Amino acid sequence: MTRILVIDDELINHQMVARALDPLQSEMHFATTGREGITAAKAFHPDVIITDVVMPDINGYEVTRILRRELQFAATPILILTAQTGLQDKIKSFEAGADDHITKPFDPAELTARVNSLLRRIDAAKAALAMPIAPDGARMIAVQSLRGGIGSSTLAVNLAVSLAGLWRKPSILLDLTMTAGQCALMLNLSLRRTWTDIAHFNHAELDSEALQSIISVHESGLSCIAAPTFPSEAESLPGETMRSAMQLIKDQFDYVIADLPHDFSDPAVQALDLADCILLVAAPDVASIRAVAAALDTYEKLGYPKEKIKLVLNAIFPHSSISREKIAAAVGLQPAVSIPYVQDLFVDAINLGQPPVYFQPEEHVSGLLEDFAFLLSKDTDKKEKPENPTETWKRVYKRYQSRKK
Repeated sequence: MTRILVIDDELINHQMVARALDPLQSEMHFATTGREGITAAKAFHPDVIITDVVMPDINGYEVTRILRRELQFAATPILILTAQTGLQDKIKSFEAGADDHITKPFDPAELTARVNSLLRRIDAAKAALAMPIAPDGARMIAVQSLRGGIGSSTLAVNLAVSLAGLWRKPSILLDLTMTAGQCALMLNLSLRRTWTDIAHFNHAELDSEALQSIISVHESGLSCIAAPTFPSEAESLPGETMRSAMQLIKDQFDYVIADLPHDFSDPAVQALDLADCILLVAAPDVASIRAVAAALDTYEKLGYPKEKIKLVLNAIFPHSSISREKIAAAVGLQPAVSIPYVQDLFVDAINLGQPPVYFQPEEHVSGLLEDFAFLLSKDTDKKEKPENPTETWKRVYKRYQSRKK
């Protein structure tokens, strides 16, 4: 039975919330002050916490912040239910670590729907973490370009969705562009929980439950950890905590796709060190080729074998005087794949938060990316037909068969 804790100094609100949530047939507990609510949470271990803002001792924002600092409540959904109706009040709720915000007076059906949504999100994250992991461990793919604006994040998002769709195995996208990451936006996911929310954990105490609290799950089944909402927040995340988090993730997922920043900052190097494959993205222009040369030089100095690196050409404009052959000769690396120019498709996909491989799989470029995802998959997955092939796998196989004819 679902356990719900309500923290509110008005007893009438206890009754109203209980009546609204009656369809859930939950076990209800109540507290009338913030500190009493924190004590009750520790004793009761609720599945969901609903708290008011204005209370006699400490307010609901502070209650939320205190609970979030406790490892046992890192993943517990917290909903702030308040008479404060301003936009800034809503922002304060999310900044404190709340998962949702509803204003009073509330609609009973909406409150029930919001609580149900929070419970489903937690169940989905638990299910993703509970799926069996292959004995050969995770395959981690890092996507990087030292030049911005050429589609690295778009590539990372669509490959991640494709891998999740191909194998139905635990797959996660890590947005490591800490100052301006947009992966959550591209998936139309909430930014309520990000890497910042584990910043207060010591690396030694970080565990699966804490990680689960910052994982969002896309409708494709892909898990995702979003970059901080504001660049200033990235500074609060210790390098050791990030390193422990990435190692934990590699232990719990079959496929890990990391979208890296356009530099060699600590998170980028940590991901590059752990990666089995580095996708170096380039556009067919001189500035991009120069950036590729600089990246390859740095990879060599970091000791990465050349076979670990794959060059991806992405045509971000209709025409270029620099051919694929000239680029390969200039950087000493043959492109693994060339993504053609597609007018408006990827821009529309970003604006709508709808990756083409999931929402427009019939598009030629979607098929190209699905095929590339298959190529990047584990050998153990590629060599045998799945017992229950997914629609993504069937599309890849059909294209493979047509090319053989």
